[in-house]
Amino acid sequence: MYKFKGVNIIDTLRKITQNNTLFYQTDFDYDAEQLKEAEPMNGNYLWLSRGSGTWLFDERDVYIRNTNAYNTWQYFTDSEYYGVKAFSVVVTSNHDNRPFGNIYELHYNKHIAEVQQNSFVARTVDVTFKPTRLESGSTRTFDVVEYNDNWRAILDRYGEAESVRHNLTDEDESRLAEILDGFRTLRDETAAPENVNKYIAEMVTSRFHGYGYTQDDMVFTTPEDAANAVKFSIPVYALRADNTKELIADKKEISDHTYSGGMFGMGGRDKQLLGFMAAGNSFADLLFNRDELRAIFFMALEKGKDNVTNDKDRSTINNIIHVLEKTLFDKGSELDFTHEQDNELDEGMEQ
Repeated sequence: MYKFKGVNIIDTLRKITQNNTLFYQTDFDYDAEQLKEAEPMNGNYLWLSRGSGTWLFDERDVYIRNTNAYNTWQYFTDSEYYGVKAFSVVVTSNHDNRPFGNIYELHYNKHIAEVQQNSFVARTVDVTFKPTRLESGSTRTFDVVEYNDNWRAILDRYGEAESVRHNLTDEDESRLAEILDGFRTLRDETAAPENVNKYIAEMVTSRFHGYGYTQDDMVFTTPEDAANAVKFSIPVYALRADNTKELIADKKEISDHTYSGGMFGMGGRDKQLLGFMAAGNSFADLLFNRDELRAIFFMALEKGKDNVTNDKDRSTINNIIHVLEKTLFDKGSELDFTHEQDNELDEGMEQ
């Protein structure tokens, strides 16, 4: 298991979401809002990313039976099928809604077993209701059985809940605190430090290889990314379990491949370009105007024709040509070229 210490928590978890969660990535927006309000002294959470969405829970609640946190955390026991990546999250500082701290990878199924062995039963439930136009907010205490059996009726009567806290006996609260302290100490001592970008790259590689695609030339791509790539005429591929890939032409192919459980891939540069275009950017958002970009494009083509021998320089030139080609010649672009530039363009494309 790995740990990422002193990181921007929202940025780090969002990266994991973007490279593991195929559907409903917007679930993480709710997690991020909760993390922005985390208090450093009490900011201990359990978080998971799965194929369809994410979940963030207060760590304490996961250890209390019949809470939403406990029941949900127990649900995805076939972690491979659900694509679960689980983590413990500790907020150590929070300035201007930018929480920083430590993130620890968990062995999800082992952690489920640990929770089952060390969970507790609440005795009462404190519900704080949101204020309304007619009444100020209030907190009411219910017997746990009454709340579990009648929570819908309770909310109908008193209004929307702002927070819910399950209360243990003093003895059980102390025991749970000891268990969590021991777990946190062991977790920190046994987890190996890791760079999150390296971790994500290895996670994606392992996922592709497990599927059967081992060429290592593609980055993680969701069906939504694939649809946007088609929209912006950016290459996106249906990956095959026989280690082949096929260029996708339309959204129907995306739907069919998704339905059959297939995976998608894009080149790294193309994925960056997709992010730029999907954000609504255009020429006006670039550092150079249209004429300057066109000049840079043809200078890059000319440089490429000089037979650059250095691999790094050749890669840089090719990346420049590739990005500008996609930007300048996307559907809807109307550029005027001289006859000489048209010939140069044709020659450059043939290289």
